[in-house]
Amino acid sequence: MNNNDEQKPIPDHEYDGIQEFDYPAPFWWQLFFYLSIAFAFGYYVYYEVGGGMSSDERINQSIAEVKRMQIQNQPTGPDVKALLAMVNDPEQLKPGKEQFASKCASCHAPDGGGLVGPNLADKFWIHGKGELADIYKVVREGVLDKGMPAWGALMSDAQLNSVVAYVKTLDGTKPANPKAPQGTEIK
Repeated sequence: MNNNDEQKPIPDHEYDGIQEFDYPAPFWWQLFFYLSIAFAFGYYVYYEVGGGMSSDERINQSIAEVKRMQIQNQPTGPDVKALLAMVNDPEQLKPGKEQFASKCASCHAPDGGGLVGPNLADKFWIHGKGELADIYKVVREGVLDKGMPAWGALMSDAQLNSVVAYVKTLDGTKPANPKAPQGTEIK
């Protein structure tokens, strides 16, 4: 800008003694202005004319993906045949007995006779009918209103299965000091 430009005010553009002059905008400002127009045009073409997904479509797609993953990762329950095989194999019961001793015996007694928790050796069951699937569900999900934690998040699948198989072997045993029967008798 030179002094001659400063001397060319725009007629009738004065307010409170401030005179307006006619200078072009800086080059960088004009560049960004025209780039923003080009971006807006491309944006409009992509989302309105082309195949661009709207926000609602992206959200619905994300929700569908989450639901698909929830269904895919939903626990399917125990493999009863594998658990039955574990019940009949003393070698596979050893880890279950160790897990039971470290995690379950404080409430159910080391021989399953029951302390704070119910007797696991009798024919009375509070939750389920004493089947492997019932035992698995109770051990995995817990019974929070009775004070039993959900062990499914704290044990691996192998540990969970071995504990369930071991608990099943306690059925019908004779504990030293059994707790009184609780629940429904299963014949």
